Amino acid sequence: MHYSDFSRTTSDGRASAWMLGYCTVDVPLERVIEAGLRSHRGARFFGCTSFGGVFTPNGFVRGMHVLGASKGDGVQAAPMLCATGAARARTEARNATEVIKSTLGEMPSCLLLHATPGFEERVLEGIEEAFEGSPPPVYGGSAADDEMKGDWRVFLESDIVAEGFLLVGFSSPRRVLGAFVSGYTPTNTTGTVTSTTGRVVNTIDGKPAAEVYNKWTNGSIEGQLTGGQVLHETVLKPLGRSVDKVGSVRRYLLSHPHQVMPSGGLLFFSEMKVGDELILMLGSESALVERTSQATARAFGPVKTDTPLLGGILIYCGGCVSVLGDRTNDAASSFRQQIADAPFVGASTFGEVGCFSGTLINRHGNLMCDTVLFEGG
Repeated sequence: MHYSDFSRTTSDGRASAWMLGYCTVDVPLERVIEAGLRSHRGARFFGCTSFGGVFTPNGFVRGMHVLGASKGDGVQAAPMLCATGAARARTEARNATEVIKSTLGEMPSCLLLHATPGFEERVLEGIEEAFEGSPPPVYGGSAADDEMKGDWRVFLESDIVAEGFLLVGFSSPRRVLGAFVSGYTPTNTTGTVTSTTGRVVNTIDGKPAAEVYNKWTNGSIEGQLTGGQVLHETVLKPLGRSVDKVGSVRRYLLSHPHQVMPSGGLLFFSEMKVGDELILMLGSESALVERTSQATARAFGPVKTDTPLLGGILIYCGGCVSVLGDRTNDAASSFRQQIADAPFVGASTFGEVGCFSGTLINRHGNLMCDTVLFEGG
């Protein structure tokens, strides 16, 4: 595999069988894709837009950046792009997954999902249906833009979609490793969801959710209790749900409150249901940088082999990027070091999907980090 900076050139002299591209919204997408396909004839070219920049071996930078694979790498990619909304996402995802299974002719080693924000759970449900409840791991994140204005895109060759999803099945004769981590610490502050409407949590313990959250965080959203955006104020103070336990260590799926509704409810980037126990989670800049190391460590497992990697994919929450600022380069550098300078590319996303190690349950959360690593021979 190889990394290419398509902001500067569309050909590095190596033919690609497939190319995964992440880019910022200022990239002239149609023109860059067309040039890339001319330079790599016959290649599948797919990807999505990213918030603020793209994770690369050279840091977190703007432009179009690509992880390419040659036929000799042995990693097959079967991409499907669907233009769809929430009402049809489950059915379309099931159908797309069936095509991917047929194209690969075997069980995918893993799936990479990039949906536009709003219905990620429906896509995961469709994938699970296609595998009759026993899907392979799914990793990825939601397409993003710079200002949450709906400028995000997913693409497959010349087809560029503003609402829908890209689903890619990967198959390899060698191991494809993955991990899904939070990097936040639980507190002792908890409550129970008592009313929801879609992705809005109306009440926690019978009280307006924004009021409860504000009390839990010592007034962090005091000025927005009657309504307003709280995207930045809540990045380091999300709400978590304990989803499983490994030994004595619990693992948490995070949800990011980003808007207070006039009713006093909290709007999240992911769904919750009545009865869910919520735990206030705390994060820090240093922990957010270090969690790329956590992701690779969990992907490798307890015994890291000396087998070199062909390449890697990093998915990292855009909300966390907004807090890290220039330190996002440190996160990119940490990931590069952990995978021993193997080529990689990474997206800054508005929601993440993944499978915690040791489970086959794929989940959609926020403020998370996930990775896919392709093992070499």
